[in-house]
Amino acid sequence: MKSRAFAFILITLILAAVIASALATGPKGFGWGDSNSLLLLRAPRVLAALAAGLALGIGGGAQQGVFRNPLADPGLTGVFGGALFGIAILLGLAPDIAWQKSWLIPAAAFGGALAVSILLVTIGGRGSSARLLLTGLGLNAFTAAGTLVIAARSGESRELLTNGAYGDWLGMATIELTWLPSLLCLLAALLLLLLARPLDLLSFGEDAARGFGCDVPSLQRRAILLTALAAAAATCLVGQVAFIGLLAPHLARALVGPRHALVLPFSGLLGALLLLGADTLGRGLWPQAPLSAAAVTAVLGAPIFIWIARSRHG
Repeated sequence: MKSRAFAFILITLILAAVIASALATGPKGFGWGDSNSLLLLRAPRVLAALAAGLALGIGGGAQQGVFRNPLADPGLTGVFGGALFGIAILLGLAPDIAWQKSWLIPAAAFGGALAVSILLVTIGGRGSSARLLLTGLGLNAFTAAGTLVIAARSGESRELLTNGAYGDWLGMATIELTWLPSLLCLLAALLLLLLARPLDLLSFGEDAARGFGCDVPSLQRRAILLTALAAAAATCLVGQVAFIGLLAPHLARALVGPRHALVLPFSGLLGALLLLGADTLGRGLWPQAPLSAAAVTAVLGAPIFIWIARSRHG
């Protein structure tokens, strides 16, 4: 118990330091700047990164729990790609209407993420880790190709969709664009926390979970819906970012053990820390040509993903 409390305090202090660093990092390097740039540019970006990281961390932990697969991650299983593809379809078909209604883009992202989630469960959700990942890679390739085709045909949205595919939307964060997706991230995170005990039961296997009174199909439906909502809302804020939903739950389990009542909130906290830290690092090291958060997390996450895959299948 003491070690868990210490871990929580330590992560919170590190997160507070990263938030201060993010607010003090601007296009000219480290410096607070004026109050307008701090409130209108940097604060929305920081809040968007925190909300998206929270949703991705908890969503990744829930997806790993419902699939009972430590390699599951919305960014790797195609759910992120589906969310961006949904946005691309909306912008390709009705760009003017999309920006007139603040709820249309999150709704399109949710529709795309949910469609990919259903396909993922139908095709690869019952198989091995390899089958799940291969299915996710296939869905990612399909949605990425669809997004690029729409971007190529839509000159007005080409740059926007390309930046989204590279996880580079945090730079355009404003209060008007981020308040609704941020609220949806928080809503999805809170509702996913309620699934902690059923996910613990499911970790013993579907038959054992049913024996304990768990409605397994209902749990799976709720987890898939809420994970899709979390991924869709996060996509609206940052674009496609892989590995946050993979790394945060693994770090959480290393700190607090396997219980989802602890893993999920710690995953959210660590997800927020990882995403904001990656964005701040990418901006701080190269202020004139900043790296996107997705690029930084890929550099850090890819070796760890390979290590996890080797340790599981080696």
